[in-house]
Amino acid sequence: MPTVRFVSAGAAQGLVGAVARGADASVEGSFGAVGAMLEKYRAGEACDVVILTHAQITTLAAEGAVDPQSCMDLGSVATSIAVRAGESVPEVNDAASLRAALLAADSIYTPDTAKSTAGGHVAKVLARLGLDADAGGRLRMFPNGATAMRALAASKDKAIGCTQATEILATPGARLVAPLPRGLDLETVYTAAVNKSGRRAPAAAFLQRLAGFGSHEARAAAGFGGYAIRPVTRADYEAIRALVMGTLRDLGLQADPAGTDRDLEDPIAHYVERGGTFDVAVDAHGRFAGCCGLFPQGEGTCELRKMYLEKEARGHGVGKRLLERALAFARGLGFRRVELETASILERAIAMYTAAGFRPLERRTEAARCDQAYALDLK
Repeated sequence: MPTVRFVSAGAAQGLVGAVARGADASVEGSFGAVGAMLEKYRAGEACDVVILTHAQITTLAAEGAVDPQSCMDLGSVATSIAVRAGESVPEVNDAASLRAALLAADSIYTPDTAKSTAGGHVAKVLARLGLDADAGGRLRMFPNGATAMRALAASKDKAIGCTQATEILATPGARLVAPLPRGLDLETVYTAAVNKSGRRAPAAAFLQRLAGFGSHEARAAAGFGGYAIRPVTRADYEAIRALVMGTLRDLGLQADPAGTDRDLEDPIAHYVERGGTFDVAVDAHGRFAGCCGLFPQGEGTCELRKMYLEKEARGHGVGKRLLERALAFARGLGFRRVELETASILERAIAMYTAAGFRPLERRTEAARCDQAYALDLK
């Protein structure tokens, strides 16, 4: 495999390095605070793969700046507390104990508070704890979390750090204490995509190792968790059919294998090969959790289909992320309008669609089990 070039959030550097070693591949490029990396990417820095936050990648996909059909989540990362390896671990299980730990530290190591996800959040946490003024002289800021953690590991005073868990785990001499306590916590989803102007074949091959089917163990070891969304593979087909048929049965709705549900025979052929997309969500253990497809209808219109979630995945924002990706990809693929059909029994799904801007259509539905139709004109 040739050298794969990256413009990437620093949170993914440890995972990228581990995957490269396992694949006997080499990587190069820029790894750092997401704000700075987004600036580099938009400025045209040469790369094959870009890794940024879910929100940033969906924006780039909507603009056509990355290949929409290549986007894969690495998972979510918790902004966490760190100390030097071998040092005593402070209690940080609530706001009061975190405040005490920060007050007791001689120095606080953090990435750039203006351009990094974790650094910006640290600034907000300090303000909420009433420590923004007090911490000023003890705050040690660095361009990114990796350099902040290396400096923490080399420090000699009573030091504490705060950055992404993945950057702490990837730094020798730094010890992960715990995520920030509830109410002050932050989970950030990171997503990888192929640069349209990069070398697509090696980029796609590396992405499969990084975030494709069966990659959950490597991602978990690097500190990524939660639900991840990626393009469908044929290995997902059985789980997709089981979810759709099981959900319909539970809702008392009629399956239609010869009509509406014929696309379940081969989602890649029915969606991807026709110019649409089909995504699946998996949990932190690689288990199937949900799906969503964009089916081209012609004349600049596509239809949102097969939006289903396992019961355990509901209430975690996975459906919203699937929808955000689908709409961004629709824009990036040149569609001007998205339509959908649904059943009135699915009240939570309808609320999500209307919140995203979908409006009711005054027409008969084509699917027998659906009694409502909606549309969104893309700007």
